[in-house]
Amino acid sequence: MASRSAPARSSAASKSSAPSLLYVGIKGSVVALDRTSGSIVWSTRLARGSSLVPLVVDDGRVLAISNGEVSCLDARTGKLVWHNELKGYGTGFAMLAGSQDPSVVAAVAAATAAAAGAANIAAITAATSAT
Repeated sequence: MASRSAPARSSAASKSSAPSLLYVGIKGSVVALDRTSGSIVWSTRLARGSSLVPLVVDDGRVLAISNGEVSCLDARTGKLVWHNELKGYGTGFAMLAGSQDPSVVAAVAAATAAAAGAANIAAITAATSAT
């Protein structure tokens, strides 16, 4: 598993000037691009690569699934944090989900409440129409 990283910076400098990154899952790898310039900041080849690599970015980590295995990478450096082979589940297509972003949680809650409200209105309308 190879990882290519940007030149090391002091921790004070990296906190103040850390680039905003965009993550791409492609051909068994995860690539971090600088959002401003589009240049590659780091690239990590996953243990078992496949052409489709779904990603979730959550709490400073990038979770990637490739060929039936899940890898967790440090979002800033691309270094492997942990890896799970998901033994016994095969190598078929898989998806990841998860977010602790409060705006995402709020949006999902609002959509769920709206859907529940619409379902309740439909049930009330149907019951009223039947009488």
